[in-house]
Amino acid sequence: LADTFMFAPPSSLLLPWLPPTTLRLHHTHLHLHLAATMDIEDIGKPVSSAKSELVDVKKSGSKYVEESTFGKDGCAPKCAVFGVVSGNRGPMDSQGASLCYFGLHAQQHRGQESAGILSMEVHDAVSAANKKRKRDEQNGPGNKDLGRGWHSHPNLTALHPRSSIKKGKGPVRAKAYLHKDFGLVTDIFTKEILPALKGGCAIGHTRYSTSGSDKTTHNIQPFLVKYRDGHIGLAHNGDISNFRKIQEQFVRNGTLFHSTSDSELILHLISRSQKKTQPEQVMEALSMLEGAFSILLVTENYFFAGRDPNGFRPLHMGVIQKSKADAKEDPTQAQPMFCFASETCAFDLIGAKLIREVEPGELICISLDNCVSTSQFKSYKLPRKYGITPCIFEYVYFARADSYIFGSSVDEVRYRSGQQLARESPVPKGENVVVIPVPTSANTAALGYARECQKMGYNCRYDLGLVRNNYVGRTFITPGQVDRALKVRRKFGVSKRVVEGAIVVMVDDSVVRGTTSMRLVSLLRDHGAKEVHFRSASPPVKNPCFFGMDFPNPKELIANRYEDIKAITNAIGADGLAYLSWDGLKRAVAESNPSSKTWCGACFTGNYPVPVPIGKSKDCEC
Repeated sequence: LADTFMFAPPSSLLLPWLPPTTLRLHHTHLHLHLAATMDIEDIGKPVSSAKSELVDVKKSGSKYVEESTFGKDGCAPKCAVFGVVSGNRGPMDSQGASLCYFGLHAQQHRGQESAGILSMEVHDAVSAANKKRKRDEQNGPGNKDLGRGWHSHPNLTALHPRSSIKKGKGPVRAKAYLHKDFGLVTDIFTKEILPALKGGCAIGHTRYSTSGSDKTTHNIQPFLVKYRDGHIGLAHNGDISNFRKIQEQFVRNGTLFHSTSDSELILHLISRSQKKTQPEQVMEALSMLEGAFSILLVTENYFFAGRDPNGFRPLHMGVIQKSKADAKEDPTQAQPMFCFASETCAFDLIGAKLIREVEPGELICISLDNCVSTSQFKSYKLPRKYGITPCIFEYVYFARADSYIFGSSVDEVRYRSGQQLARESPVPKGENVVVIPVPTSANTAALGYARECQKMGYNCRYDLGLVRNNYVGRTFITPGQVDRALKVRRKFGVSKRVVEGAIVVMVDDSVVRGTTSMRLVSLLRDHGAKEVHFRSASPPVKNPCFFGMDFPNPKELIANRYEDIKAITNAIGADGLAYLSWDGLKRAVAESNPSSKTWCGACFTGNYPVPVPIGKSKDCEC
């Protein structure tokens, strides 16, 4: 069987009774183990000749060993997506995956639990012949295994055959490669793995989960499935708020879910669509969703980039233009490469130029056969029910300071938030008053706060009193609460030069659970601070987020555990505490971008712009 089918997915052979709407996800336990045990020299060989064997994965000691979490879910991931599509038609090695690697690396702050890259190699008959000639020169014309339809690589978690699609005069061939795992981008994609992800079209994803699914490999994106119109890959940032309602209908109809992620629902909706073309199928599927989604989809014919009608999560389009010298040297690679990213900082790293933001409710459709100019792209509009309400907390905490999102500079918004905070709650009067940030997301806000206080006549200075260990993950995005306190202690050091004998005003971007705040106040006192005052550059967080942010349970939020500001002040051990008001935060954003009008601040106000399952757990159940 293995010799004949070479990693043929067992579901296609052993489960013929599955309903036609069931998708075949390419990350079963069998695939995980077989791929993980292959060696470099076994690439392209049949399973029988590769160094692999069928064993019980739960006893194998593999890092893929997992507990069953069916019935539990972390379906509200806060993530980053990156994609690249090229009009070039020659052999492209791993150009698309390499750009994805750097794009995800630049957005690593948005999720550190897992990451994946799916690349698509698309070429016509001429370039296929050229590639075969080049391969024969390297490996010898007699090596037929390397020319077979199945391609494999150590630790690749999705392996499937080459697909041929008729286009115009001759065939256009598409081949997909996928690798994903737990860990950081730089650890997952090694120098052995990355070159195997061939092609000029790729999508990538980095994530963290907000609840129980952080231990299951099934939820790591991108997802790769096969349905009646071929293969389709998905990378999704956001949270589908009507996920449970639609999922229950699927379950009643007998649909099998391979993961506990709401992202899989999008693929099922596409598969169930009766529309004739893939753009119509994708449009129909996305039109049924409510909540937050910035998605990248790649098929054997199209590349899609879409954003929910509210525009909760950011998504941007950029381009890498080849220089005339490079184009002349290699004419087959002369066409531009178009990039899509959650944040523009990813474009800065790879040298891409920002074209524009993907508009709220927009679906950009790019034919892989015609993608040398934006004039060839098609733009569709999803129906809008609830207005445009981007997430304002992206500015407060999650986005990187050098990014531009929602039409504004993140750094400028944070600076103006600090200024507005100073107007509402200036530093206390006294001698030796020092304003320090909680690094690094509060650096700019603290600077704006200190300068505005000085402008208002208060005697204070700005300094760096906390030293951050950059090799410890961000505590806010660490799944689970058990080890969060330990990570806070490992994360920060204190400069005695700055804080000893001083009245310290510590500025942070927000106060969520209060764990970090309590520990930092204690650290400053231990290092000789005379007084410790706390300032938050955002309002109190009181409500859960159903659009992709990690505010899982209202009972965990410190603003709900205590009656008023004074009680919270005593709880964190500070001498004073003040929050930026909701109106003040909106004013700070408006000063940076006067055209901005409405925002989602449900985590602060409790006013959700889209219906949400209030009173229900955010964990999703199948």
